[in-house]
Formats: sequence, structure tokens, C-alpha cells
Amino acid sequence: MGQTLEKRKGILSSYSRRHSFVGFVFAIPAIIFLLVFVLYPVIYNIALSFTDASLSAKKAVHFVGIKNYVRMFSDKLFKQYFWNTCKWTFWSVLGQIVLGLGIALLISRPMKGATAIRSFLLIPYVVPAITLALIAKWIFNSDYGIVSYWLQQAGLIEARQSLLAMKGPAMWVVVILNIWRSYPFPMLIYWAALKGIDREMYEAATVDGANKWQSFRYITLPQLKGTTMVLIVLRTIWTATYYDLIQMVTGGGPTGSTTHLPILIYQASFGSFQMGYAASISMVLGVLMFICIIFYIRTGAADD
Repeated sequence: MGQTLEKRKGILSSYSRRHSFVGFVFAIPAIIFLLVFVLYPVIYNIALSFTDASLSAKKAVHFVGIKNYVRMFSDKLFKQYFWNTCKWTFWSVLGQIVLGLGIALLISRPMKGATAIRSFLLIPYVVPAITLALIAKWIFNSDYGIVSYWLQQAGLIEARQSLLAMKGPAMWVVVILNIWRSYPFPMLIYWAALKGIDREMYEAATVDGANKWQSFRYITLPQLKGTTMVLIVLRTIWTATYYDLIQMVTGGGPTGSTTHLPILIYQASFGSFQMGYAASISMVLGVLMFICIIFYIRTGAADD
């Protein structure tokens, strides 16, 4: 009997080792991909940020220590662009979350043509950024743009003036454009999450005399807490590093009022060919994104 048990244990142990080896073999392509396309670029960028590397072929690369970081944090324009990044990210994410949740609450109710309505609401998410940028520049054109014309006629802006040429409103224009283009993602996630809430909880609340607002506040919002945290982290990372829309609509102007860190990285690297300085800026942005990820992980662990 004892020999039989030992034999079975040996067979199971051998099978477990083979199973682990096979799993490792299948994981090798993913490991190689992460090493080549994730870990190596990060390490290379860190090293690059401590040099004076340039795209100029004739210039030798020298180690400069923290010189790039000192230059960056002592630059008043960097502080302005950092603040622009914070404003762009905060208001864009807030708008996407609020609008996405509001529309999700509406489409989660039984209605005729629900599938067609949901499909229509997804249109902004599939519109290419270049298309949206061209339309925005057209309707906000100071000479023939329809929005600029209405505002000029209402006396809100001067003749032959555009919101895209005004330091304050330009940021709000690109934020609103980004909210419109990106809200379908939170909308779909919230819609799926709302389907997973037990309807009996609402029925019990109604029996206890709760109104719709109380049901939303004490049932819906707590049930969506985890979903909201995931969306906030994901949308923050994607928005803070989003480059296309601002570059195509305003180019970072007027006078840098819509320039954020991704545009600054582009200008430093491909505008003035200062790859080392651009790498140091990207490290700051990367650290901020890493903090967001750590915050999400710690929050998720606390909820569990």
C-alpha cells in the first residue's frame, strides 16, 4: 500500500514538473516581447535621460548626470506645461466619467430601439482623431467657422476671432472635444456593470420607501466603486499621454496654453533634437503614471 502511494506521488510530481515546463515554454514568447518592447525601452530611456544625447549625428553623447532634470524643474515653461497636463487630464477624465455614467444610466433602461441607440452613441469612439481635429478647426475658424460666427454675432468674441486663438478657451475646447470622443468607453463599461447589479436590492429599497436618488446614492454608486476606480486609472493614463488631438487642433498654442508634456516631449526630441532632455521629461510623465498604477493596486487591495 505504501509503495503504491509513493508511486502515485512520484507520478503526480513528474506530471506537475512537465506541466510547469510546458507552461513556461508557452510563456517564453510573451516574456521575450516584454523584455524587448517594454523593459529594454524603459531602461534605455532612463539611461538616456542622464545624457546630452541628440539626433545630430555629429554630436557625441556625454553623461551629464542630473543636469537635464535640474534644467527641467527650473524652467518656468515646464511648470506651465505640467499644470496644463494636470488641467487637461483632470477635466477630461471627470467629463468622460460623468457623461459616460449618465448615458449608461439612460440606456440601461428598457426602451425601443435600444441596440440602435447604443450603436449611435458609440460613433464618437470610432471617429478618427484627425477627422475630429479637421472638423473642429473648420467650425472654430475665425472667418467662416459656424461656431465662431455664432459667438461673434452674440458679441461674446470679437470679429474675426476664434476660441482656438484665445489662451483660456482653447484648452476648454480641446477638453470638450476629448470628452465627446472618449465618453463611449466609460459608457460601455458602466452599462455592463449596471447589468450586474442585483435588481432585488432596488426592489427592497423601494419597499423601504427609498426614492430614485437615494437608490442611486446608496446602491448604484457603491456598487460601481470598483468599476469607477478602474476607469479613473485607465482614463488618466490614456489621457495624460494622449498626444494626437491637441497637436492637430491647436499645435500646443496659442502661446503654449494647450501645450502639455507629450507635446513638450515631441518638441524637445524632434523639434530641437534634444533626446536626453526629452527622455528626462518622459521620465517625469512615466513616474506620474506609475503612481496612478500603484494607487489603483493599493486601493484594489484595500477593497478586497
